[in-house]
Amino acid sequence: MYAPLSNGGTWQQSSLRSPVQQAGHAMLRQRDGEITRLSARQFSRPGDRFRQVDLRRRLIQLHPQSIPTADALTVTVTLALSARTVDPVSFVSAAQGPDEEIYLAAQIALRELVAELPLEAFVGARIDLAPVLAAAQKTAAGVGVEVATVLLKDISLPSDYARALQESLVSKVKAETDLERARTEVKTTRARLASAKVLEQNPVLAKIRMLEALPPGSTVEVRGEQV
Repeated sequence: MYAPLSNGGTWQQSSLRSPVQQAGHAMLRQRDGEITRLSARQFSRPGDRFRQVDLRRRLIQLHPQSIPTADALTVTVTLALSARTVDPVSFVSAAQGPDEEIYLAAQIALRELVAELPLEAFVGARIDLAPVLAAAQKTAAGVGVEVATVLLKDISLPSDYARALQESLVSKVKAETDLERARTEVKTTRARLASAKVLEQNPVLAKIRMLEALPPGSTVEVRGEQV
């Protein structure tokens, strides 16, 4: 019985007619050393081999890459490529491992890109991965694959550098908070001094303010001036 095959499958026989094509797949037939894509089921001959190739979008994921930067510090970058097979005949005949070749091209391009940048370029900035995408697309075109995008999944800085950067950011926030608190205290002190000066120049106003400050129910004793 025919078993559905993926991109990494092998050629298999099918009696009488070619197998039923799965949705999102292409059916290939190998006859007398020639590979043909079938558009409909056909009668098979002795020696015919069939294979289904997945045409759906897939991800080619690069393992985390630890790469030295231009200043000899190491960053770890994780990428993924969005790809799909557009020429199934080339995909099965042009290379033994088409996705592996695309992976290698992207890996080399990524290492060359990182090696030209200082570590600071990876802090709070968007990395231009166009060279990686171009390298992957060039290799993919030769094996019947279309690479649409390159996806940056993660960038990890050296642990010591990341710790120092975090401490620096915390210190900066703390310094800004202390400065704002000091400014508030200065404003409050100035307001109090201005209020005290006004009360000193206006004794009646000072007495009124004193009375307003008394809690409810307080008793006030008023003494007349002695002559």
